[in-house]
Amino acid sequence: MVLITGDGSTLKDDIAKFLAMRLDHDVYGIARSYQAYPSGMRLDHWADVDGEQSIWWAEHLPPDKIQPHTMRHTLGDVRGFDVDWNVDGSPYDMSEVWWHGSTALFAVLTSLAMGYDRAILAGCPLDENGHWYFPDSTGPFWNEQDYIAWKKFALSDEAERVKSFSGFTREILGAPGG
Repeated sequence: MVLITGDGSTLKDDIAKFLAMRLDHDVYGIARSYQAYPSGMRLDHWADVDGEQSIWWAEHLPPDKIQPHTMRHTLGDVRGFDVDWNVDGSPYDMSEVWWHGSTALFAVLTSLAMGYDRAILAGCPLDENGHWYFPDSTGPFWNEQDYIAWKKFALSDEAERVKSFSGFTREILGAPGG
């Protein structure tokens, strides 16, 4: 099982709920989410598909949060990343890629492709209530295409293996343990 962490305002509460479940898991962080991890929680995977700014983040992940085997995932052959999911042999048809719905959907699809049997989302509400690191902010502002990508995924057989603690993703995928 893999815990996927995003930058939504619910991240810290969602992580606390997950850790209370005491499940054996790997961690797949998105963007800045690793900065909110409690002591001892480390990254197995990390992703960012948000363009040029992601290179800096990939090259500056702190040693106290990463492990020797931490893999950095993105789309394309980009400096600072270990895994390029936009390659020949990808398990997905590049003309029908769903992960434009958010980096969280990218992390879900790549986790399933790597063989994880289950994924739980923390801090991935797909809402406009801001980020955990700017508590008084609003945004990001998602467009209908982002929601459609998640709705399309929710109709797939794989979606039954994915749950979320908060927001729209919880609404369409269901809550862990429920």
